[in-house]
Amino acid sequence: MKPSAGMAVAVPWVGFAALVAWALGGTVGFLAGVGVALVGLIVIVATMKQPPSELPAEPQISPLDQARIQHREVLDAYAAWEFDPEMLLRFPGLWDRSRPEVHRYFDALAAATRAEPESEGTPAQVDAYVDSVHELRMAWAGAERYARSTGTSNLSATYRAEAETGLKLYRHAQGAATEDERQTYYRRALETVRSLVQAGLLPASLPAVARLERVQRGELPSA
Repeated sequence: MKPSAGMAVAVPWVGFAALVAWALGGTVGFLAGVGVALVGLIVIVATMKQPPSELPAEPQISPLDQARIQHREVLDAYAAWEFDPEMLLRFPGLWDRSRPEVHRYFDALAAATRAEPESEGTPAQVDAYVDSVHELRMAWAGAERYARSTGTSNLSATYRAEAETGLKLYRHAQGAATEDERQTYYRRALETVRSLVQAGLLPASLPAVARLERVQRGELPSA
């Protein structure tokens, strides 16, 4: 047990009282020692009665604000996939809505968007939004886990080879020595992505597809 502040004062003070009594000796020493001890006891009692210092209270986040933060975290995590052409080629399974894990995620994403109150919302609206964000977080974890665990393995041999080739071309473009070489690699990688889109393996509306097109045209710096 940690000694109290009063005890921390008492021990040296009693020692001091004994020292005074020993130095003076006799009745005078005894009375002086008692006096010093009484002063020490008064200090101890005063110290023990002082209320402990209160720590500043941590700011409380409302359930609505907490849900909004968690909602944004999922949106940011998904954006890192949908805006990156490399992720399309490495993990196309994230957009395979025939898979229950992926279907659940996109359903939860739409539900959370609909459930978010415009302002503070009623208690019922807040509860519904909190529940929908919880479902969204669980669904995103499942969809991401599925996509990472499968990579391109669920594609046919032909499309798996196309995705792997497209990924190599995309990476070559990033390390190309000249602008002409870079644009050639990006163009060929874009052709691969378009082939996967036409086969229904990737949605054409993904921002990463448009980004790759703009990079290939020289409208954006290299990805």
